[in-house]
Amino acid sequence: MDNYLQILDHMEYLPESTLEKAVTIMPSKIIDKNRKVEIYFNLHKKKWSVRQDGKVVQHTNFIQIREPQYVVRQKGKEKVRREKRKNVHAFVRGYVEDRLPVFPSRNTFVTYNPYKNDSFVERNTQNAICSSPYAALEVVNKKPFVEALWY
Repeated sequence: MDNYLQILDHMEYLPESTLEKAVTIMPSKIIDKNRKVEIYFNLHKKKWSVRQDGKVVQHTNFIQIREPQYVVRQKGKEKVRREKRKNVHAFVRGYVEDRLPVFPSRNTFVTYNPYKNDSFVERNTQNAICSSPYAALEVVNKKPFVEALWY
């Protein structure tokens, strides 16, 4: 922490021309909120990967979705079971939502394990779930959590 503060102290004295050479500003990829995205847990980055039009446009620890569908591609699931090696075949598809109300009338945590389940299931009951009005996806301590929400 002390090293970090020392670096910050020195940064304010750097001339702008030096900063321009040292810092590269990357253009952010924009998510079109009028088109659906597919969100899956990236096992390597330990973050959610957000895919739109077949391209990953964002990695995040938190995202909210409207009209989520909990999708499992059966061929991919069969391949995981056969090869005992995970691949991207399950995801949440929906529209990115900036803000949701704080208190849902109902909520349930959703999970998927390709070795145990054929679809996404409610964590408490193990009942299959294919959609909900909203969902919040979060990474806590490098573990994914999906919460289906009703308002």
